[in-house]
Amino acid sequence: MVETVGVCLISSDTALLEDLSFAVEQIGAFCERASREQVPMVEPDRTHVNVDDSAVLQSVIANVSEYLSAGGVAPRPELCLLHYPSTAAAMNGLSALSGRLSVEFFVVDATVPAQGESGLSNVEAGLAALMSECIKREHPPRLSPASVVVYLPAQAHQELHRYTQGNLQLRLHGTGQHARRADLLRLLMDHLEHAHFNRFLARAIQGAIPPGRVAVEINRYMRQHWGEQWDVHYYTGSMVASLIDSMQSLQIGTAVRCFSACNEHALAASAQAGWQMFRRAYVIVVTSGMIDEFRGTLANLARAGAPGLIVCADSPQSTWFAFQGTLDIDNDGHGVIAARGLPSVFISKPDEIAAQLELAFSLLNQHAKPVFVFATQAVLESRTESGGPISPQWVPSPTDDADDSGLDAVIRLINNEPVHILWQCGALSDEERELVYTIARRAGIALADSLVHPGSVAPCHRGERIRNYLGTLAMYGFSRRIHAFLHKGDELNPPDEQCVFFLKSKVDQAATPFSEGKIKRQLRVVQVNRQARHISPFTDIALVMPVADFLRQVMARLNVAPEVLRHRQAKLDTLERLPEAVPVDRIPTSPMTPNYFFQCLGELVTALIEQRDYRYLGVYDVGRGGISAVRNVPRTGPGFSGWYGRALMGDALTALPYLAATSCQNVLAFVGDGARALVPNIEHRLPGCLASNPLGSQLNVTLFYLNNGVLSLIQAYLDKRYALNGKEQVTLLPVLRDGRMTMVKGISVERLALAMFDAVAIRQALTARGRITIFEVALAHNSDGDGLSLLSESAWSRQ
Repeated sequence: MVETVGVCLISSDTALLEDLSFAVEQIGAFCERASREQVPMVEPDRTHVNVDDSAVLQSVIANVSEYLSAGGVAPRPELCLLHYPSTAAAMNGLSALSGRLSVEFFVVDATVPAQGESGLSNVEAGLAALMSECIKREHPPRLSPASVVVYLPAQAHQELHRYTQGNLQLRLHGTGQHARRADLLRLLMDHLEHAHFNRFLARAIQGAIPPGRVAVEINRYMRQHWGEQWDVHYYTGSMVASLIDSMQSLQIGTAVRCFSACNEHALAASAQAGWQMFRRAYVIVVTSGMIDEFRGTLANLARAGAPGLIVCADSPQSTWFAFQGTLDIDNDGHGVIAARGLPSVFISKPDEIAAQLELAFSLLNQHAKPVFVFATQAVLESRTESGGPISPQWVPSPTDDADDSGLDAVIRLINNEPVHILWQCGALSDEERELVYTIARRAGIALADSLVHPGSVAPCHRGERIRNYLGTLAMYGFSRRIHAFLHKGDELNPPDEQCVFFLKSKVDQAATPFSEGKIKRQLRVVQVNRQARHISPFTDIALVMPVADFLRQVMARLNVAPEVLRHRQAKLDTLERLPEAVPVDRIPTSPMTPNYFFQCLGELVTALIEQRDYRYLGVYDVGRGGISAVRNVPRTGPGFSGWYGRALMGDALTALPYLAATSCQNVLAFVGDGARALVPNIEHRLPGCLASNPLGSQLNVTLFYLNNGVLSLIQAYLDKRYALNGKEQVTLLPVLRDGRMTMVKGISVERLALAMFDAVAIRQALTARGRITIFEVALAHNSDGDGLSLLSESAWSRQ
């Protein structure tokens, strides 16, 4: 039993010492008298509604007296006030203490500079060291939600959100003496009740709590299959808080990262970014009733073959219309997931954990897509080992029989036929990308990436220029060189003169600007896809095989006829001299046209790549701005596109904090005001995420908000189709943000407004270290160029 509770004050403020001493003395006196005799109760004055601070203090003292004089209060420890002027002095003093003393209530006076980085990180580090020292003692502290009180300067009130952490008790200096004494008395009593007086609450304060069974088994399975190449994404709730804590504790000292986000949808967007950019699997944890919050990003995860578990709390089926429940006589949330084509299990009781998790793991082994684990709170918090060991079956994913019957014809086409060949590449592995570049160079093959996989191939690779790269081929944002490669004037070249290969592609509608009819009649198509069901109805030669196998076969049999190579190379040389920008794209206006801004930005980024080996991860949201960025700003590697799958506006922006925390390159993001208006403000998360990146101090994140006040892509459609002003249906309300520069966790954050192109400011942002720059770019709407449509590319100004 703890005989003495230490109350530790770290401050040089005499007034604060006096106020804390008052609180300790009041409780100490009541406890001492209560242990010997009945304490005469102090009756509070309840006759006045509006009372001054002195009256409030007397009422609180009366409450303390009344509580401690009542029967049933657990044995009362003595209180010992320990005062140190600094954290270092406290460390030395505590290490020298002896006896049955448990130091468990801390009052820290934080000195915060008026400008620059806050002192919270120093406070956190000091508290962590203090706790570590206290835990080593004979009687470890019983810490409660009221154990730590931090006093901040009064001027910190405008940035109080920086300091808020869990149950850390924050106070600003400047409160009157009586009010502060009443507050300290209240907090100290809250702690003592939670840790000692109230037996029910005291049970919540335990030693090290072992992680829950569900967390242990999920962690074991993920490590067996993914090592440390996976992430935990969570949004907390009362039913999943214990599971999240368990998952976090299991990742200490590992490369597995734990991330929260603005909402549940952001968890799915982050998981998609993790899989597509870094091949990281995932575990997503959400509370009950949130299964519908993932939007169409669930479908994108499934389409991408992104393997992971989504753990969702749920109520027992026996509960009558459970709060936030998804199973009752009117609703079947599990059926909704099944209708999406996603497998799931439901664990209703702890003794079902082994069998149901084994099934869930087996399903994930069989299907590379999200698998839902629904579980009750009792299951998620269970620490029982009942149910036996979990040994999921390894069921290989169903694969189609390889069909390379057309491979010989494709090899002849590449080696011998005097046709111009374009390869549009989907997501490639590093090995596949190297093979693509080598084959293209030796065979005179033109290369293109796409709107959904920007940077799968790029104009620059490891500091070298890729001359065969012509730009983007897509429904929107196709490059001028790609258009010229495929067309003679406004008409497609005959099929006997050219052939388009689609690697790792379904040849879906987003892949080209052409109608299905035009593809069938006028385009010669070779498709390489390992799944037979994804071979399009207008493919001329289908190779059902992994792209890596196809590339290795081509490489082994590559022997291009010299005259064929000269024929193809001559066209590539001609196209290399064709500028992407036309004269009207270079007209400066205020606000700028998208064409002008992005051709200027493209030139600046090109110079940085050539002169400083600049590399970055591009992030492209859905909208005109994202299209223009994909088309005009050269990439140095794969980027993350919100256009993938369902093309959900805001997904790329929502995933930006995750990418800031995990990227090993600078991050360059392009977001229109339409996408920005659809999702929560993620800016407050960016500094902390970049600071948490092990390379964060060496990197930068640059976010371009592209503001023209309208849903520009929709208005462009109306412009060309109906010459109609969309008015209210496309108009966006302005978002007003201040332009102050701040420092957060060692990361500088700056917001700049651009009405004209500012090469100096942008160059500084792109080359800075440990900095986030948010550019508010004012743009004028137009529907010209940038590969928005075949019609726009045939305009007079682009001839």
